[in-house]
Amino acid sequence: MARLIDYQMIFIFFWFTDFLTDGLIMENMHWFMKQVTGVPTQPLTVMYLSLLFAGYFILFHSLGGQTPGKFICAVRVIRQDESESDFKTESPNLARNILRELGWLLGLVLGGWPLLLVFLNRNRRGLHDWLGSSVV
Repeated sequence: MARLIDYQMIFIFFWFTDFLTDGLIMENMHWFMKQVTGVPTQPLTVMYLSLLFAGYFILFHSLGGQTPGKFICAVRVIRQDESESDFKTESPNLARNILRELGWLLGLVLGGWPLLLVFLNRNRRGLHDWLGSSVV
């Protein structure tokens, strides 16, 4: 539920800023990237939005372990050290959060199957949690 709230916040922020600038942000970015790389702009838009989403979660999880959606749902990402039961109350560092988001991306690329790991262990940790050494 928290991730859905966060997705809505990202889309609202993105479309609101794009609306305020009359689409100049995306239009100029498309023109510049097409001039530099010669690549059609649709894949660049997908790449840009993917970086926007990943950056949002990496930033908020690194700062305090909570995105605004997790704050509303009263959940938090905390760090787990080497032993299975050794939980730390602080949030994971930047490198662990990058690995965590790569785990989400891998799970989505593989059709969501790795996300089913949540149901197969008692701590309810998915692939992204294992990669980032974190617990929600």
